[in-house]
Amino acid sequence: MKKIHVNATVSHASSDNSDRGNRRILHTLERRYLSPDAQAMVYSLLNSGNVPLNVTENTIQQAVALGTLNEVPVDAQTFEALLAAVTLNPSFRIPSFSGSEPAVFPKRFC
Repeated sequence: MKKIHVNATVSHASSDNSDRGNRRILHTLERRYLSPDAQAMVYSLLNSGNVPLNVTENTIQQAVALGTLNEVPVDAQTFEALLAAVTLNPSFRIPSFSGSEPAVFPKRFC
């Protein structure tokens, strides 16, 4: 399996983007919970400018949330599914099962 190294910085390519010229690198947690292929997708999205920046950022956040819950990096296929979900519903969120809020399971699972 070929490894992809994507720790480089990327400029936003959209000409109408007010943040043009800013650089975006993935945070340590983002690199931890996104597979190398998913990281490559992130940089591709940022470079293309075809997807609004807020959609890309929300997708990254949801992927990290999912990766944290599963303790496994999100692969490119799952990242693409999350991107579709966020594109359809910009307020899409992965539910958090932190210690402060107990998970509620249907009676059949109790």
